[in-house]
Formats: sequence, C-alpha cells, structure tokens
Amino acid sequence: MKIGTYYYPEQWPREQWERDLDHIAQMGMQIVHLGEFAWGTIEPAEGQYHLDWLHGCVELAARRKLKIILCTPTAVVPVWMAQKYPEIMLTGKRFGGRRHALHLHSRVREFTTKVVTQLAERLGDHPAVIGWQIDNEYNAPFDQSETTHKAFRAWLEKRYGSIENLNKAWGCQFWNTFYSDFSQILFPTSRDADYRNPHETLDASRFWSWSFADYNKLQADILKPRVGERFITTNFMPLHLDCDPADMANDLSLYSWDSYPVTGLEKQTQDETFRIADPAGICMIHDQMASYHNRWAMMELQPGQTNWSGVPTLVYPGAVRLWIWTALAHGAEFVTTYRYRQPLWGMELFHHGLVGTDGVMLSPGGRQFSQVADELKKIPAGKLKPAKTTAPSVGLMLDFEQLWYYTTLPQARRWNQGRFLQMWYRAAMRLGLPIKILQPGRPIPAEIPLVIAPGIQMIDDGLVSKFQQYVTGGGHLLLTCRSGLMNRNGQLWEGPTARPILPLIGGSIEAYDVLPDDRTGQIELDGKKYPWSVWGDLLYAEPETRVLAKYADQFYAGAVAVMQKKQGPGATTYCGAFAEQAFTDALVEKLCKELKLPTTVLPDRVVLRTLGSLKVLLNYQDKPIDVPAGKNARFLIGSKRLEAAGVAIWDEHNDATK
Repeated sequence: MKIGTYYYPEQWPREQWERDLDHIAQMGMQIVHLGEFAWGTIEPAEGQYHLDWLHGCVELAARRKLKIILCTPTAVVPVWMAQKYPEIMLTGKRFGGRRHALHLHSRVREFTTKVVTQLAERLGDHPAVIGWQIDNEYNAPFDQSETTHKAFRAWLEKRYGSIENLNKAWGCQFWNTFYSDFSQILFPTSRDADYRNPHETLDASRFWSWSFADYNKLQADILKPRVGERFITTNFMPLHLDCDPADMANDLSLYSWDSYPVTGLEKQTQDETFRIADPAGICMIHDQMASYHNRWAMMELQPGQTNWSGVPTLVYPGAVRLWIWTALAHGAEFVTTYRYRQPLWGMELFHHGLVGTDGVMLSPGGRQFSQVADELKKIPAGKLKPAKTTAPSVGLMLDFEQLWYYTTLPQARRWNQGRFLQMWYRAAMRLGLPIKILQPGRPIPAEIPLVIAPGIQMIDDGLVSKFQQYVTGGGHLLLTCRSGLMNRNGQLWEGPTARPILPLIGGSIEAYDVLPDDRTGQIELDGKKYPWSVWGDLLYAEPETRVLAKYADQFYAGAVAVMQKKQGPGATTYCGAFAEQAFTDALVEKLCKELKLPTTVLPDRVVLRTLGSLKVLLNYQDKPIDVPAGKNARFLIGSKRLEAAGVAIWDEHNDATK
C-alpha cells in the first residue's frame, strides 16, 4: 500500500523539477503521477513527438526511489489538431479546455493510436513505472455531430438486427413514432426524456458508455503488449452516468476512482460533519471498485478545498488523513492526490494541493499525507492487507443500468437511486459487517447470507433465476419497492405488477403511493413507527407469507409494507418503502439478528474494518467517540478515546480478553 501525488512537470520551470521531486520524496510519498493532459507538449506539431522531457522526469523520480504512474494524454487534444481538423470537436465546443474532442471521430482515434504507441514504446517497460492510467474521467455531453449519429445507428443495427426489432424494443407504437430505416434515427440530446421515448434514451446511455469503453479498449490494446505486468486503469467518477465501469472489465487490470467528498453541497448541515463527508458514499464506491477484479486504488483524493462546486467549504482538520486510511482499510493498493502544487493560473487555480503556490509550503492536506506516510511505518509489513476471512458479509447489488432509467423516467421526483443504494449500504455498514458489491451479470455467491437488491426495476429471466437459486440454496434475499417492474428494454409486463418476482415475494403489489414534499407517513415495525415519503408499495401478503411491517396512517392504514416468504432454508423479504434511514437501519438489523450474523452496532458515521488481527475504526463524526476495543488491545495508531475525524488501529491478538 502506497501513497503519492499528481505532478505536472510541463506546467513548471524545469529548474524546479528536482526541488519538487526531492520534496515529494521527503514528504514520504512513494508514487508520482505523470503525463496527464500533456498531449500538446508530447506532440506540439503533427507527427513531431517530444518525449525526452517526460523520460527525463521519470528518471529524476526513479533516482529518488519514487514509483511512477504514467498517463495517456488523450483528455486534451493539441491545438494543431483542433485547428487543422475542426470536425473532431464535440458539437458546440472549441479548443481551450479539456474533453472537447469527440472520442468517436476517426481522426481522434488515429492520432490517439499514434501518440499512445509512441509513449508505450518509449516508456512502457521502464522499471520505475508501476502502471498506466488511460485518459482521465471519461465524460461528455451527448454529442450531436453526424459522426455520433452514424455510430449510434451502427450500434443499434448490431444490437437489434432489424428496424422492426428496434421499433418493438422502443415501443414505437406509442404515439406512432415508428422508424422505417436506421438512417432516420438521431442520437438524443440528453438523458432527460423531455417527453420523448425513454426506451430510446436508455439505449443512448448504453451506447455512450460503450463508446467510451471502445475508446478505452483502443488504448489498452496498444499498451498491453508493451507494458508487461504493469496495471492498466482509468479513473472513474462515482456513479457518473457516462460510463458503466463494468463495460471496461476486459481492458482494465485495476479499477480506480476520484473522490472529492466535501463539496459544500450537502443538505441538512446542523453540525460540522458536512466538512468530514458521508462515509457510506465513500465506502460504497470503494467496494464497487473492488468488485470487478479485486484490485483497486484511489487515484484522485481531495487534498483540501476545491474550485468547482461553488461552495468551497473548508475541510475539517484531519479529514484528509481519515479518507486516506478509509481507502487503505478497504484494500486500496495506493492512494494518490490531485495535486502536488496549487497552480498559479487556469480554471483550477483555487484548487488546493499538497503544497501552496510556492511549491514548498505544506498545506493542511499535505501535512496529513505526510502524517499517514509516517503512520504506515508503524504497521507491521503485510498487516494491512485484507486477509481471507470466514466472517459473513452482506451483498449489495448495484445494477448500473437502473441509474440510467431512473434518471430518464424517475416517476417520483425525489427518487434518487444513488441515495437509495447508499441508505442500504449504510444500514449494513452500521452493523460492522463487510459488504460486497454484486453485479447482476455475475453469479450470486452462495456463501453470502444476506443479499440486498435495491430498486432493481428492470429485470430479466436470468436475474430472476439467480435470485431463485440463491434463495432455494439457503440465502436471504431482500428486494425493495420498484423491483421487477419492467423488462430490460424498460417496458412493463403484461399482467400483475412485477409479475416475474411474485413467486419469490409471496404476495402482490396492489398499488403505490408517493407523498408530497411536505408530508410524511408512518410505518410500524416491531411496535415502533418510522417516517417515509418518497415511495410506498401497498402489498397483499399470501396466507403463508409473514408480515413484518404495516403502514400506520393514511386511508390505507394497516396495509402491508414489508413481507417475507420462506422457501426451504432461504427466504425473500420484500420492503415496499423508500423510507428514511432509521427504518432502513431497523429492518436490516432485524434481518441480521434473525440470521444470527455477528454484528457490532456502531454509532452513526463510524466505520469498523477488520484486517486480519487488526481492527481499524474511522470516525466521521465531529465529536470524540469511544473505541470498542478490549482493555488490553495494543493500539498502533490512536487510542481508546478517538477524536473527531480520527483513526484508530489496534491489534486484537494483543487483547487478553479474546
């Protein structure tokens, strides 16, 4: 496990490079990240490649025993390309920023192939290079050029084979919007259906993600034969709709993501935890990144204040250190930060770095990175690596396609699928349980005792079969409202609501309700009432189905809200409500107790991780807490009383009570 920083040598005077790299090494950093956005310096004129400067900087870093992550520079094309070939630019964009060129355009792909080949042949097997990052944060607005329209049509024709199949999949009989030829189809302008066809927009999101994956594959195919065993990654943004990370699984050997958890945009900020971040939001993406290849890293970690949110909140003291340790405790191979030095110019001149504008003075975030570098020396070698464990985990299914459809056709304005996922994740995290993110295209591990599948609205026979096999094999499945309503084209079933899952849930969905913004209803679970408002299914339970919770008010008071059907040694619980966190917590805790899972009920915003004999406690509260360690536990970091935004690590094997 290593920590490091982004460095942009092309942005600073050459005579400062050695000073900066000396300082990076003296801070305890082990990795330096180079080459991102540097295409214009690498190829200042068409076909003229200048790589000596980059090679020289790699050598300077290597002499200081720094490991290097090299980047392909394709997120920003050079000015000569935009000037000579203006057709490559995204609709309405011009040179002067980043991500303004169309990755689908043949010219962009041609020049990408050439520059990545040059880089890989020159530096691909350099002994100090540990891995390659392709591009940067894939994203772009839905382009409206003829290039994109043609590519979308070709993708659709390959997917459906005939225009008749497309019309059927898109439900074009509605409003009589039939197509007679693929050439008539245009790529949508956005994911907002704007009272257009939501099935068309769903396919547009699939295509757009595929297009970035295809561009990523172009570069990965160049790198793979030239970089040996070095990892290949790209840096994702959390739940960003332009890219389903699963689409790149064949071309990446390590997954990484960029975390900026304190934006100032949080709501309900009665205390100062908005300066520390929401641990569920962070940890869920850590586990998502780990779910693809069980290799992941934190590529960009917020080092302090940012420039882009419009609310540049001052980060709580110690929070950056807390985020680093959270990533390491979740198995990150490394944590790097954007960036080493705060820039003097440009769009991000207010973005903090590890040092200030002078390149020397440590920022608060820089001091915290150095602190972690020192703390890592206190941990015995190999102790921080996640050990194989027999401890039961909770599975959480994250189906990326659901995010797209909920964005286009939310039905309930306040339905937020990302928030819904985090609520269920938080409920399991609160119990100190390890959590595995599951994907619908992969088998459900039989050894996981509880699988939660929130809001899986679009479903197919294969997934229903996996659910059925899991339950009859002894697993406990928790489905929620808006599960199984549609097929994978986003079309409702003929017949009862959620027809394919009714045999699993042991009842039927009679109706649903969504309350106005200023109203809440009540659900009663085990004699206690909890508020809800976003969505509520009114359920009918068959005689053999167990009723766990009922609605306690509205004209339908007494209607079933949560029910459970046993099937042999397994069971399915159906939760009909998108309620508040307290209800979600109570339901998950109830199920875990019934399953006799070993839980530790933690205070709110506290994370507990087990790494072999080590315990790691991460305090995302703005006040001190007591650490649940035995009196003879040996603390490597922290103590029994843990400060706000604090980290405690102790060895359980030194606890005489164990």
